[in-house]
Amino acid sequence: MTTAGFGPKMSWLAVRADDPEPVMAGLGLRDLGEVDVRAGLDLAHFTDDRVIVTGPIEGWVLVAGRWLFGEHPAAGLSAKLSTEVQYFATHRGTLTHRWERAVDGDLSDVFRGTEDDLVDEQDVFARAKGWSVDPRRLPVATLHIAAVPVN
Repeated sequence: MTTAGFGPKMSWLAVRADDPEPVMAGLGLRDLGEVDVRAGLDLAHFTDDRVIVTGPIEGWVLVAGRWLFGEHPAAGLSAKLSTEVQYFATHRGTLTHRWERAVDGDLSDVFRGTEDDLVDEQDVFARAKGWSVDPRRLPVATLHIAAVPVN
């Protein structure tokens, strides 16, 4: 099993799920198939129309990519899938540091930092690790690339 991960300048969801298919369907993603880990991470990081989707990791499916910076789908996706959904974003260049958690559609634990807050990307990763999975070192068995919905 390969260990891979992503870090700063990324936005992602952690969805409590044992199967990535319902997660992709809930977000309106089109699965483009398995992809090499490095190529998938590069596409998710450098494009606005592709995200990576992991297989289950300790009971969580992660969806990551730049597309999620403008989205806040935690509550809606949580209600749709009747599960817990967490949203994280960190980008030190734009001073974006965010997290939120929704369970069965109820949004809680919301933080959307501003330049005046004493929060940085390490706080975002610590929150992710405490709630679900730290994305910086992931045991990746399968990694899918998916196309985001076209508006």
